[in-house]
Amino acid sequence: MAKYGHSPFEKKFAKLFFGFDKRLKFYQQIGALTRTGMPKTDALHMIYVVASKEGKKKNETLAVVVSDIIAGMVNGEGFGQAIKPWVPIDDVMVLEAIESSDDFPTFIDEYCEMLVGKKKIMSTIKGGLTYPVVLLSAIYGLMYYFGKSVTPKIEPLLAIEDWVGPAAFLAFLNRFAESLAFPITMTIFVTITLIVLSLKRWIRFGRNYADKLPIYSTYRMYTGISFMTSVAALIQGGMPVIGAVEKILPLSPPYVKYRLKMVYRHMLNGENFGAALYRTGTGWPDQELNLSLKIFAETADLSQQLSRLAKDSLITSQQKIEASMGVLKSVTMCIVFAVILGIVGGMYGLQDLIAQKLQ
Repeated sequence: MAKYGHSPFEKKFAKLFFGFDKRLKFYQQIGALTRTGMPKTDALHMIYVVASKEGKKKNETLAVVVSDIIAGMVNGEGFGQAIKPWVPIDDVMVLEAIESSDDFPTFIDEYCEMLVGKKKIMSTIKGGLTYPVVLLSAIYGLMYYFGKSVTPKIEPLLAIEDWVGPAAFLAFLNRFAESLAFPITMTIFVTITLIVLSLKRWIRFGRNYADKLPIYSTYRMYTGISFMTSVAALIQGGMPVIGAVEKILPLSPPYVKYRLKMVYRHMLNGENFGAALYRTGTGWPDQELNLSLKIFAETADLSQQLSRLAKDSLITSQQKIEASMGVLKSVTMCIVFAVILGIVGGMYGLQDLIAQKLQ
């Protein structure tokens, strides 16, 4: 085994635990060390020494990752290629573009900021969806329980056909549990499945209109931000804009790839980056942003302007998504309260109906 060698099993185990936080910390460490003028290989050796506790814990996750990167670079690979087995392909593209830059530390720090921004957006989406899903699932279960277990026990006292007024809601719960719950559950499941599958795969025939709806608009914003941050990082590394689009295109999901092909075609016909995005007519990633890029693409400092716009878009998208999730939470709470009030009101109404019958 070489000085920094590890078995395939150790590498697979390390990759499993080399998540976002450790990856971000590693980028920040190598950025800080190279800022002092230290070569990347020396910086990697120093990170390895610290991660492995001076060689005492060679199987620590970061130690395994860094040792493999060092081995790759010793064999002649660049930093971007050496790190390829360990990080997402988006990171590989950016690192390959900036690794030879004289301002590598600044570029990798800016990329880290964008990664954190994207992570916050994804966390907002997940958190914003989890709360309503849990509440709606609980209220759905409550409706089924009342309809299946409670209402049949009350029916001998008063026929369901006579449950009128507020008690009619309890009669509905009985019908819901007996005949509607399963079809509705299957419909919800199929709808969610279709939406999830269509996010990446539905590319035209009405998709522009769908992109204005909540879930699809969130996906449009997120993919747009990811694209913008990648392009900004690539052109800061010295790559031309059309080269950045060409590099990102084959690695993109169908939804993004379809739009990038149109952008690429317009750029080949002489349009600048912003004009090409605007001319596609898809509104992706954002129509107002495309107009701004159309103007800035004519300036000499496009890389700086694009980086600034990408950062601004991260903040704006975060605010829009938070607002959307806030609306979703409010709607969910209204549904929950409506069902609870319907059950409570129905019980009181049913109590009155039974009392009237006994009299």
